[in-house]
Amino acid sequence: MKSEIVTTPERSRLMARVRQKETSAEIAVRKIIEKLGIEYESNVGDLPGSPDMVNRLNRWAIFVHGCFWHAHKGCKKWKIPSRNRKFWEKKFKLNRERDKRKLASLREKGYSVLIIWECELADFDKLEKRIKIFLKPPIEEYIFSKSNKSVLRTVHLGFGSKHSTRLLLKKIDIKDLDAQSAYDLAFLRKHTRPKHKELGNVVRCVDLYSGCGGLSLGAMEACRAIGKEFVSVAAVDNNPIAMQVYKKNIGCKNAIIRDINDLVDGDLGTDITENEKQLLENVLPVEILLAGPPCQGYSDLNNHTRRDDPRNALYKRITRFIEIAMPRHVLVENVPTVVYGKNGEVDEAIDVMEGLDYYVDAKVIDLSKIGVPQKRNRHVLIGSTSKNLSIKEIIKKHRVKKERTITWAIGDLEKAPPKNIYDTASRHSKDNMERITYLHENNLYDLPDNLRPFCHQDGKHSYKSMYGRMKSDQPAQTITGGFGSPGQGRYIHPNRCSTITPHEAARLQCFPDYFNFKNVKKRIELAEMIGNAVPYKLAYVICIHFLK
Repeated sequence: MKSEIVTTPERSRLMARVRQKETSAEIAVRKIIEKLGIEYESNVGDLPGSPDMVNRLNRWAIFVHGCFWHAHKGCKKWKIPSRNRKFWEKKFKLNRERDKRKLASLREKGYSVLIIWECELADFDKLEKRIKIFLKPPIEEYIFSKSNKSVLRTVHLGFGSKHSTRLLLKKIDIKDLDAQSAYDLAFLRKHTRPKHKELGNVVRCVDLYSGCGGLSLGAMEACRAIGKEFVSVAAVDNNPIAMQVYKKNIGCKNAIIRDINDLVDGDLGTDITENEKQLLENVLPVEILLAGPPCQGYSDLNNHTRRDDPRNALYKRITRFIEIAMPRHVLVENVPTVVYGKNGEVDEAIDVMEGLDYYVDAKVIDLSKIGVPQKRNRHVLIGSTSKNLSIKEIIKKHRVKKERTITWAIGDLEKAPPKNIYDTASRHSKDNMERITYLHENNLYDLPDNLRPFCHQDGKHSYKSMYGRMKSDQPAQTITGGFGSPGQGRYIHPNRCSTITPHEAARLQCFPDYFNFKNVKKRIELAEMIGNAVPYKLAYVICIHFLK
């Protein structure tokens, strides 16, 4: 019979013989992580507790615990030895307290932690599934309720956590809809703002060139989806009517109706100016910067100052704000041709951000791929000080099963009573009404050249969509501020002898019915505001990845 271990040196020698690294359990867990194609460091000594596996960029850590030495309660592999019981009770108590301290220290540093017990290796498939959920969760999941009267959206945040929201499917025929399409449609038709149960921290956002708030709406919805509180700490736009709409729908602690050149007035690489100091006092720290600078200077529809428009310099004001405010995440949206700006504004922004140690990516994307019911190509620039994100991968993860059509978005509004300018189509000249009627009576979608204005009648034009009728089973063309005029694009309603109403245009721009435009009294102001907006879906899918 072996004698009891009673001296401190004897105990120390015993503990030293216990294998601390490269255990069979560690090796098995590593194989699962490597199979998932995820990079990691092993046995990281400069972090609390020396985690067995760590990814510093994504800030997660994994410990593989032996059930005996870490006192796994309820496990058959852990039992207090009968000999020298007081010693072991004290030892296990100290081990548990130490484990608790190191977990708390890691979490204070922003790490998510997974504990894997040695006994879990007995069910390898179950363990692999648990690790997959922790490391590579699906971003979103949409499920119909059994009665099909509601749909549940669950956003898996990673590291085992998730947050769910439910929408009722009132008067929505789900026969040909998948669960995600049904959820998005229910969101668009809501007349009251969805309830927001905050579970996490405040997300402080700044929106430059905010307009009426399309990007901020997307960031707000992303926060709601993951249980965080959205706060617009500043919004800047020189359009007072748009800012009224922004404040009413988004809310803002610091709504600024001024030219951004008056606020962010320093040159790149120079000291912060007095105006900039005053601005920063009210906004720092910034979690997310949103910006949709005026795109007309880059647009192919601009035949006068294309590529060399004074408005293009506004892109540089965004770069300067990034330089002086150092927001954690950045999202900038513009037309695809922004990359051809004469002064290289986009390349300059990327160079500055990379010099400030941002992870940067830029790409042109078709918003119809993520559920916007229109063919709207946009250049997107993102940057993050903490995450190396790929726009291509984000779009891939959020790609809808089927493109949303005009009927999907506005089918229920076809016979909406014209009680105000929001639900009333524009009045048209006699010639244009004849063109609209001709298309419907002859079941055509493109107007023959001989019925177009004289400048189009020779057929030598590329404006086929002008005076065109929309196709109900397809996404709309890009919605602009000219949607009320048949001569501005394919904006004639597919089933009604009129162009689309502002309400229908807002739906196609992904504004839900609870978004309030009542303060806007003039049709031209309403049309420009809706047409210049950014569909919330873009900011939603990007911000989910910024914040999860």
